[in-house]
This record gives sequence, C-alpha cells and structure tokens, in this order.
Amino acid sequence: FSTMATASMSAASESKEFEVRDLADLISKSECFCLNEKVVQNWKNLFMDDDRFMLISDADEQLLLHVGFNETVKLHSINFQAPDAESAPCTIKLFINRDSMGFSDCEDIEPTQVLKLSTEDLKKDSVTLLKFVKFQRVSSLTIFVEDNFGADNTVLSSIQFFGSPVATTKMGEFKK
Repeated sequence: FSTMATASMSAASESKEFEVRDLADLISKSECFCLNEKVVQNWKNLFMDDDRFMLISDADEQLLLHVGFNETVKLHSINFQAPDAESAPCTIKLFINRDSMGFSDCEDIEPTQVLKLSTEDLKKDSVTLLKFVKFQRVSSLTIFVEDNFGADNTVLSSIQFFGSPVATTKMGEFKK
C-alpha cells in the first residue's frame, strides 16, 4: 500500500470509531440505580421504549439517576423525554465517573456540566449536546435532576445517550 492509501484507510477507520450512535447496547443495567424514585415508576421504565412507562420522583421533584456503561464511551449528546411540561426536568447536573453519589454530594461536587432544559429539549426528536471534550472517557454518568418547571414530582418517559465507544483492549477477550 502506498502511504496515501494507508493514511486514508487509517482516517476511514478512525472516523468509524468516532461515529455518533445510540449507546443503548452499552448500558450496564446492573450498575444503574436511582434515588427518590417511585417503586413502580422506576428508572427501568426509561429504557422500555414505551411512553406509557415512566420514571417519577417520589418525595419531591429531585432525582438522582446513575447509569453505568459496559465499556468506556465518549458521550456526545443526550435525549431526555418528558410527557408534561410542568413535571419535566428543568435543571440537570451531570457528573462523570462518580459511582456512589448522594444528594448532598450534588451540592458539594462541581458538576461536569449543568443543563438548563426547555420544553423543546424534551421532545422525542431533540438532543441536548454536551461539552464533548469533557465527556471523552465516561464509564458512568450520574444525572441529578435539581428541579422541574413547578410540579411536586418530576416525570421522565425516556432517556437516550449518543456517542461512541472508546477503542480499548478488552483484557477479558485477550488470548494468551
């Protein structure tokens, strides 16, 4: 191969690695949990792809959702969906690679990014872009819903993550 052909093949494989896609298959459900959720309307409903099932906060409007990934990812954007404007999340703080956060930690620790959502941001075909440079090596994401648009409880019907896996060697698949 000529140097030019090798360079273009390398660029093609590199661009494939950074292709933004839905990361649903990389979510590790065993590492996911949510604090202040209603027992039946819990975090598992967010990944059912059915608007009738929702995550609803319990005692107040705040939610603390932790999402683990099977492998390290680069997060590009998130799609939050909510059925009702008043109970939809408004202020969201994102924290990467923090595995055991509580509500008090959300006040004490600097978030990776703060999102102020509008009702337009909560539609099925809308995505909220992240500061991509801050989300390059994400193994888990903690989502703190600080408030909503005025309701007693916060309701989310779906959440989708978009990005790409980080190319790494999986030691478990390494042959001796």
